[in-house]
Amino acid sequence: MTAAYPGAPQGGQWQPGPAAPPKRRSRGPVILLVIGALILVLSLVAGIVLAVIGFGATARGIGDIQVYSSGAGTYTAEVGEEIQAYAPEGSTPPSCSLITPDGTEPSGGTNQSSSTTIDGQTWVSFNSFTASTAGDYQIDCAGSPVALGPPVSIGGIFSGIGGVLLAVLGGILGFLLLLAGIIWMVVQRRRTA
Repeated sequence: MTAAYPGAPQGGQWQPGPAAPPKRRSRGPVILLVIGALILVLSLVAGIVLAVIGFGATARGIGDIQVYSSGAGTYTAEVGEEIQAYAPEGSTPPSCSLITPDGTEPSGGTNQSSSTTIDGQTWVSFNSFTASTAGDYQIDCAGSPVALGPPVSIGGIFSGIGGVLLAVLGGILGFLLLLAGIIWMVVQRRRTA
């Protein structure tokens, strides 16, 4: 029996050709998994650190505020320290006299209005000054309750809130990338199986 055309198998024998090369899996899912894990871990760590530092600074500042229920007292300050006077929320800001350690007039402080809550009572700032000398400052508000202390740290509040947002939003993004990488890997394995 002769072949129907040159190179055809003889006698009805079938000869397989070379084997097809195995399908190569994409590295995309692994890269996506690594990026997702890095974003998740880094955003959580950085967010928690920022939140702790920011809220910690704010809490320390609030802890330094001293309340004088009788309206008079002594506040010890360092040179250059910013000090705000606070009155109970809803009350008329009292008229106070301030005696510095060296008898000089204190300079104006921050132009920041802030409020804080101490033992369930909200206090609102009504005046501020910068300590010109270190020592004891005498305040007398004619019987009206007053509190003295540093201004509430706006930077600390923003840092704390920013840290929480970074941890939450970065964590969500990292988790979604991880999930996408896992789904991509499962789909790829099913196609090559």
